[in-house]
Amino acid sequence: MDVKILTFQGENDPKLYACGKCGSVFSPKIYAVRDDMAHDAARSRADECCAKKYCACGTELESGWTACAPCRERNKLLKADVIDAQSYDGAVSADVTGEWGEGYSSNIAAMMQSCEDYDEPVPIYCHPCTEQHLRLDPYSLLEQATDDMHEDAGDQVVDADALVAFLKDWNAKQTCISYYEDRSRVIVLDQERFDTLIAEREPA
Repeated sequence: MDVKILTFQGENDPKLYACGKCGSVFSPKIYAVRDDMAHDAARSRADECCAKKYCACGTELESGWTACAPCRERNKLLKADVIDAQSYDGAVSADVTGEWGEGYSSNIAAMMQSCEDYDEPVPIYCHPCTEQHLRLDPYSLLEQATDDMHEDAGDQVVDADALVAFLKDWNAKQTCISYYEDRSRVIVLDQERFDTLIAEREPA
């Protein structure tokens, strides 16, 4: 790429380097190395800014990515712990509509039924979910309530134990639960297609 060298008016020493295509500017000041090495690094960044970049598999990359979408998916799956589908009986998330919408279902069977209802193919894999129960923390509430008060306000709260006891009972009655996709774990639904998905991609 055509690198534009920026200087202060009336001076010749380079100060910044700009990409000749998009105008993005790179400063040598951000590099904790010798001055000449810092300038080389900044100029190199400007030179490579809009140059075509390729994934290890040979696919041309979109701006800002270091791997293509299939390789990013593969890399995440390779790092995930595989959970046995037969022994898991909890909420799941997948790239489908889902029983609850937005990809979420109460369990694998419900997700598969949802795929049939919406005429969607059963996904190759899904992710288990973690639960977040509705709970109020009495100590956090007291801290927030007294945060903007005088310095010793927290020490002057009367019968804080009553609030703690009340919220303990109140929390136990709550049935509201939110579910969040856990991408560190994966449940394989179609082993053959999954093996193909995580197989190393040959350079194009």
